[in-house]
Amino acid sequence: MKKYIIILVSFCIMVCTSQISLAQKEKKNKAKIEKVQKVQKDSILKKGKAKKDKLKVKEHKQKDKIKTEKKELETDIEKKGHAYGKDKTIKGKEFGQERARQSKLFKDQKAEELDKAVKEKDDKIKTAKEKIKKSKEKLERNKKEKSISDKEYIEKKAKIDRAEKSVKDLENKVNKAKELKSK
Repeated sequence: MKKYIIILVSFCIMVCTSQISLAQKEKKNKAKIEKVQKVQKDSILKKGKAKKDKLKVKEHKQKDKIKTEKKELETDIEKKGHAYGKDKTIKGKEFGQERARQSKLFKDQKAEELDKAVKEKDDKIKTAKEKIKKSKEKLERNKKEKSISDKEYIEKKAKIDRAEKSVKDLENKVNKAKELKSK
C-alpha cells in the first residue's frame, strides 16, 4: 500500500509540475505574442508618421508652387493692364479720337448682341407659353375624362406651375434688358 501511495503522490507531483510548466509556457508564449504585437504596432505607427511627414512636405511644396505662380500672374497683370496709351503709334488728339471710335464700336456691338438675345428670348417665351397653354388644356381634359388619377393630376399641375414660374422669370429678365436698351 505504501508503494501505491508513493506512486500516487509521485503521479500527483508529476501532473502538478506538468501543469505548472504548461502554465509557465503559456505565460511565455503570451508574453512573446504581446511583444510581437507591440513591435508590429510600433512599426505601423512609425510608417504612419513617415507618410504623414512626406505628405506635409508635399503640401508645403505645392503651397510654395502656388504662391510663386500667383506672384508671376500678379506681375503679368501689373505689366499688361489695359495698356491704353502705351506703345501708341499716334499721339495726342488723334489717339483720343481713335479710342473714342473704338469704344463706340464696342458699345454698338454690345447693343446688337443685346437686341439679338432679346429677340431670341421673346420667341422662346412665346413658344413656352403656347406649350404651357396646350398642356394645361390637355391636363384639364384628361381630368374631366378621368383618364388620370388625382395624384398624377397634382404632379403634372405642379410641373406646369414650375414651368410657368421659370417663363415669368425669363420674361422679367427680358423686360429689364429692354429697359436697358431703351435708355
